[in-house]
Amino acid sequence: MKHHIIHDTVFHYDHPVSESIMEVRLHPRDDERQRCQRFALNLTPKAPLHSFVDALGNHVHHFNIPNPLTTLIVRAEAVVEVWAPPTLPDALPMSSWEALDPALAHERLDMVLTSRFTPASPMLTAFMAQHQIDRHNDPLTTVQSISALLYAHITYAPQSTTVDSTIDEVITHRRGVCQDITHLMIAICRRLGIPSRYVSGYLYHRRSDHDRSQADATHAWLEVWLPELQWVGIDPTNNIWAGERHIRVAVGRDYADVPPTRGVYRGPAQEHLEVAVSVNDSETQQPPTPQMRRPSWPTRVEAQTNQQQQQQQQQ
Repeated sequence: MKHHIIHDTVFHYDHPVSESIMEVRLHPRDDERQRCQRFALNLTPKAPLHSFVDALGNHVHHFNIPNPLTTLIVRAEAVVEVWAPPTLPDALPMSSWEALDPALAHERLDMVLTSRFTPASPMLTAFMAQHQIDRHNDPLTTVQSISALLYAHITYAPQSTTVDSTIDEVITHRRGVCQDITHLMIAICRRLGIPSRYVSGYLYHRRSDHDRSQADATHAWLEVWLPELQWVGIDPTNNIWAGERHIRVAVGRDYADVPPTRGVYRGPAQEHLEVAVSVNDSETQQPPTPQMRRPSWPTRVEAQTNQQQQQQQQQ
């Protein structure tokens, strides 16, 4: 399946800022599961772009605008082909647990340790005990049952969480957005010794799929490493295995590793963000012009980080 994505981010400043330095992760990945056939990153005002590929294979662009500005527009446009993953077996042998533990080689160790948004809290332990989440089934069946459990017990509720929301809050209130649900499932899988990584990207929505997640936003899910199968994607927000509709942009330990934009600016200004995302099947139609909206919490965290760093620069 081939997709056409337009992702607009507009940064408004209530007073001119003298400089803006930013790093963006908006270029879809190139690997055995998908191919980015076309990508363009456009800035207004114009600025030289630089790029590199990080240790996890994510494309990263960065730029510096050393001139005064009150508005910065970042537009990413891509055409990406995604292939259907191999059909999964109904289950794995129970002996896969034994094969899984030695498989925690150095390249996957970061994906089984706790991270900023996936702590091993007492509340997480209690949640797992309450729902009898353990190794009584094979790893593949266990991962699928965890996704089904979170789909049944955690309500998808846009703007129900904040930048500082923890998985404990999600467990307490039983609601969150795709990032929260993904973080919770990653934390659970890691407690069971299953390497798990966060995936940021997009989901192509069709009316017939009845997805819970929003169609005009970025999306998040996770990949688990399983013996014989390697990395396998699963989307607990919609309780489905990742497939041709899931467009992968970046992978990391959690959201903190892969925000779409991250940067600092210099000047006594308040920042306001607007975001618009459009994803369509490029083989049938071109996406409409994205409609701007107030950002969800992942972009607010970037704004708060910008403010903190900007204040430090003034001291």
